[in-house]
Amino acid sequence: MCGIVGFSGPPHPRRMAAMCDLIVHRGPDDQGQYASPSGQMNLGHRRLSIIDLNTGHQPMTNEDGSLWIVFNGEIYNYKEIAEDLRARHQFKTHSDTEVLLHLYEEMGAEMVTRLNGMFAFALWDERRRRLLLVRDRLGVKPLYWTLAGDRLGFASEMKALLAWPEVDRIIDPTALSHYLSLRYVPEPKTIWAGIQSLPAAHLLEWEPGREPVIRPYWSLDFTPREWPDEDALCDRIEELLLDATRLRMRSDVPVGAYLSGGVDSSLVVAMVRRHFGGELHTFTLGYADQPSDKQDLFYARRLAAEFGTVHHEYIMHAEELAANTMDIVRMFDQPFSGVLSTYFLTGLVRQHVKVVLSGDGADDQFASYGHHRLVWPLERLAAARAADPSSSLEGIDLAPLAARPDLVERFAGMSPWELRANFGAFPPSLKAELLNTPAGRTVAAHDTTAFLEGCFRQSRAADGLNRLLDVDIRTSLPGEILAFCDRLSMAHSVEARSPYLDYRLAELSATIPGALKIKGSHLKYILKRTASRYLSQDILERPKEGFVLPNHIWLRGALDGLLDRLLSPEALARHGLFNEGVVRRLIAEHKSGAQEHAFRIWTLVMFQAWYQTYMEAPNWPAVID
Repeated sequence: MCGIVGFSGPPHPRRMAAMCDLIVHRGPDDQGQYASPSGQMNLGHRRLSIIDLNTGHQPMTNEDGSLWIVFNGEIYNYKEIAEDLRARHQFKTHSDTEVLLHLYEEMGAEMVTRLNGMFAFALWDERRRRLLLVRDRLGVKPLYWTLAGDRLGFASEMKALLAWPEVDRIIDPTALSHYLSLRYVPEPKTIWAGIQSLPAAHLLEWEPGREPVIRPYWSLDFTPREWPDEDALCDRIEELLLDATRLRMRSDVPVGAYLSGGVDSSLVVAMVRRHFGGELHTFTLGYADQPSDKQDLFYARRLAAEFGTVHHEYIMHAEELAANTMDIVRMFDQPFSGVLSTYFLTGLVRQHVKVVLSGDGADDQFASYGHHRLVWPLERLAAARAADPSSSLEGIDLAPLAARPDLVERFAGMSPWELRANFGAFPPSLKAELLNTPAGRTVAAHDTTAFLEGCFRQSRAADGLNRLLDVDIRTSLPGEILAFCDRLSMAHSVEARSPYLDYRLAELSATIPGALKIKGSHLKYILKRTASRYLSQDILERPKEGFVLPNHIWLRGALDGLLDRLLSPEALARHGLFNEGVVRRLIAEHKSGAQEHAFRIWTLVMFQAWYQTYMEAPNWPAVID
């Protein structure tokens, strides 16, 4: 795991040094730079040494010096690819990076079809004067790029590009509108008008004097597949997940694992302990003001004892969140109000291991989020009302939301894209209220519901749940889930690997009908049936928690100092985007308990923290002429 930067044109040593320094947390073990003899490309690298500790220095070149690469991530099947290439190439290292060079020599850009891993890399072909930027299939590793002045630049994190004087700090109003709805900025946009994210499963090719060409190289096929029975499907899920775990255990440094006590992380830990042996450190997060027998801590302790792991816990306090908010904002470079607690847990992880296994991606492929649970009840209700418009909720099977008829009624009659837009932080009507200012109305003109409708209409999935999952995998998975996984682990120089993000498992999951993902009241039904071979029934049936901050509690007192500083009338007036009366009302209603606005208030807090850091403090990051 590393950080990469680069830019076209003549060398600029000060700029290159500054860009590398800004991402030092991604690679504190080594650094390197390359300037092409033609004067047309510059590459920089910060290294976190995981594989081939002694000879994996980057930038790396091929035998004749015609190809140069900087690489961030892991190619999990690099040994198998290398074995095939050794008959035709001379290897100087034992690294997965060198495999990419030799594979490109044989296949060109189509090399990406052979790769199983999480990766973002830049490969400069000096002979052809061509740059290739590539991002992995599901978007685990980030890669941003810009055209500024006469230079093309790229970096693992946007802060390295913001150090350029040519990159203006102008907010993209569409991106801000989407953030207020979704709590993240969906790719390829970023909050910065002049910077784009290279989308997952895409590559960019560029030659001096020409426009960049961006194209996809992979997508999921949601055509349903027939299985003889559920046991046969479970066999295949287990086979793929076990092999994905085996590949992700490849490391020249110790590997640990997150253990929340939920199904996803527990299944990974159980597979490691049953099939691979050796010492395993596990890590769990808890909160100081929640009872330990009512949260992840209780189950994680029990499972750690059962599996014989070396177990560690981090108990988080509201004061830590307030003290570290600005540092967390610097890790994202744009507003983000999703999961943040991983930042604190990976600080503990780094004291023991450099690599940690996670359960990320299972919910997004096998379905368990709140908006996933609404699909079947809403479809049943719509069918009943199509036959009889006077039909009520009584008599309708509301599983798996039988206990929340209010939610079903609230979203009844909405299209899938309207459901998704209304399930976020600010639903469209409230967002319009919030942005009812001269500056805000410019942002409000950009419709997130229309953006989501376009995403849904692109889907060819055969059922409603899989259409929703298809959209999530293309939007919230890379933009939200994998964004916090990467930024908050790399903040402490920790590499996180998830077996569920193996593209082979994603391809299989796409072919599974939605009725086997949520069946009756059972969330992630087919995955849990597979997991029952490793985990007890009470673990399979326990309510989902996740590392979600208890801000519904903390925003009623413990974080008052942060609210007073970031959401004060003076702070809001400096940009004039938000209606101050609406902000005051949300805070008052939440504190009184009249309404639940924690997600909305925290979305505003994180925007304000970002605005103060990047728009009002021009010394961060410092601009290099």
